[in-house]
Amino acid sequence: MVRRILTEKAKKTNELLYHMLLCLAVLIAVFAVILQHDMSLVTGFWKIQMGHAGLITDPICTGGVGAALMNAALMLFLSTLLVRVQGMPFTGLSVACLFMMAGFSLLGKNIINSLPILLGGFLYSRYKDEPFAKYTYLTLFGTCLSPMVSYIMLHLHTGLRYVFMVIAGTTIGFVLPAVSGHTVRLHQGYNLYNVGTSAGFVGLAAVSILKGFGMEFKTVTTWSTEYDLSLSILVLLIIAGLFSTGVILGCRSWKGYKRILTHSGRAVADFLALEGLGPTFVNMALMGLLGLTYLHIVRVPLNGPLLCCLFAMIGFGSFGKHLRNVIPVMLGGIIAALCMKEISLTSPGVLLATLLCTGLAPIAGQFGPFWGMAAGGLHMAIVQNTSYLHGGLNLYNNGFAAGLTCVIMIPLIESLNAEPED
Repeated sequence: MVRRILTEKAKKTNELLYHMLLCLAVLIAVFAVILQHDMSLVTGFWKIQMGHAGLITDPICTGGVGAALMNAALMLFLSTLLVRVQGMPFTGLSVACLFMMAGFSLLGKNIINSLPILLGGFLYSRYKDEPFAKYTYLTLFGTCLSPMVSYIMLHLHTGLRYVFMVIAGTTIGFVLPAVSGHTVRLHQGYNLYNVGTSAGFVGLAAVSILKGFGMEFKTVTTWSTEYDLSLSILVLLIIAGLFSTGVILGCRSWKGYKRILTHSGRAVADFLALEGLGPTFVNMALMGLLGLTYLHIVRVPLNGPLLCCLFAMIGFGSFGKHLRNVIPVMLGGIIAALCMKEISLTSPGVLLATLLCTGLAPIAGQFGPFWGMAAGGLHMAIVQNTSYLHGGLNLYNNGFAAGLTCVIMIPLIESLNAEPED
């Protein structure tokens, strides 16, 4: 009887998360049509599919704000359906992954450059004679290397470039699951962006090979500033929706929420499984509010890449991030940026690093705020130099830098006998 009740509760949770994600996709699509309601929406969408996608690319500059949002909405919708049709349960990892798919579709991912990587992940599952469901999230995260597919499509001057584009993407999708299984041992679960680490190494290898054949990689930054109000309204609606839903589902007091703060966040930290829907939704809302508040403090207008970072913070509010472990890491990154020469808190790379260094939140959660700040500061220094290694073609560049930070920080902390906090 108890098992049956638990099963019914799990089914209701699954359905609620599924419909929540679909509603989010619809909301983003509605904003897309409102903000760009003529034929330029269609032409702009196509430009995004066929355009440059490496760091730092703001698709709003490529095809317009509506086209960029429509790309994000479709990527979220299709990714959610991919999880659904395989009968996979929606968990904290699901929410984090799908928010990342929506967010990074505002920084370089699109349907055309992601499909070959998904094909590669599927072929890997066939090779291993295992269900694709086992590798779905790894493969979806692995689309962070989709700019590699776009790069080959745009820069390989041969009639067979589309063939090579598919081969390259399929190879990436095939290789990443195996590599990701090993990189998690490097950071021991203290980097929430594990695939960013493995993608960094795969990207480094791929770019090195292509450079050997004479190909050149130049990073070009596109950065819009015109749509702060519209995008802020979108984010605030998402935050308000999550917060109010969390309250309705039972998180009506600080006591109901603070249990999440007791978790270190070290992977695997599925807050949906640990604390339930109500506290998790409230936590996701607070993560988004924290990021948005910081951007307004430094007076930076929202755009595609920054909206991407906010989606990442909100999504991982269901899988490892909370106020207690995120704030020290962000502070460490901010202090480091202030101490460095020739960079500004409002420069694009630093803004992304400040919001995305929160992938190291488990270090603060496990070992305390001092080590969290130290990790954030080291991350800020390392991330300034990692994009060059993969030619700007790993969208999870901060995940790569976070993995390298862990390789240095975790042995250091353990060698100094730092005791994990309770």
